[in-house]
Amino acid sequence: MTPQHCVFIDFDGTFADHGVAPAAHARAVAAARGNGHAVLLCTGRPASIVAPEVAALFDGVVSSAGGHLRIGDQVLHDERFPAALGRRAVEVLLGHDVTFALEAPEALWCSPASAERLRARMRPSDSEDATGIGNGSRDILDAMRIREDLASCSFAKISLWGSQVPIEQLAAEIGPEVGALPSSITTEDTSSGELHLLAVDKADGLRRVSEHLGVELAMTVAIGDGMNDLGMLRAAGTAIAIAGSGAEIRAAADFAVPGPAALGIVTAFERLDLI
Repeated sequence: MTPQHCVFIDFDGTFADHGVAPAAHARAVAAARGNGHAVLLCTGRPASIVAPEVAALFDGVVSSAGGHLRIGDQVLHDERFPAALGRRAVEVLLGHDVTFALEAPEALWCSPASAERLRARMRPSDSEDATGIGNGSRDILDAMRIREDLASCSFAKISLWGSQVPIEQLAAEIGPEVGALPSSITTEDTSSGELHLLAVDKADGLRRVSEHLGVELAMTVAIGDGMNDLGMLRAAGTAIAIAGSGAEIRAAADFAVPGPAALGIVTAFERLDLI
């Protein structure tokens, strides 16, 4: 049966706060799905750092900011850096001694030095919410795998932390196919960010999934808070921003709802009569 609506929800800052989602958001997703709507997570994170219990809440997951699409057990799309471009990216980042992880659906590939720095930077806190869904920084740390030869890795996107070089400069040095964005996970750290293929966007994931499910774009809903959500918000039939998002995000939205702490997904679903 074709879903009535197809809803795409960003993770960090929208569905979850610091990697942990409130139980009320999980209940809202279950209720919407029970009412005949398809609900997908649409995140910049690679699938490797989406906790299984989070992924299980949804009909599918659009991860790597549109690069990897999965509905149920079926992978619809898996797009990664071309091999030569990936080698160039690793060369530039190692040359600048940047702390980085190569994001793939199966793992976060790190050099020994980057892994050591990330473990020190993201040491799990005893205060992380144990009552929500997701494991905070543990989901990132558990996905890390060390490789001496990173240039041979296959990956969809790159996250970096504490760079002494502006992320826009890093992208320019790697090549014109690469763009730079602020980190969707550590938004308070302006020296952290993401390097991504300019040809890949969450909007592509939204279009591919809605076409696969037979849902018209007018019946799609997108909810997000960051710059990597902008294309998705512009492509959706109904766009919802998180209060406090940047001006460009708010301008692309039909209305705004609170963040995870105030259960904004519940508010959005109630306003749209999805639950």
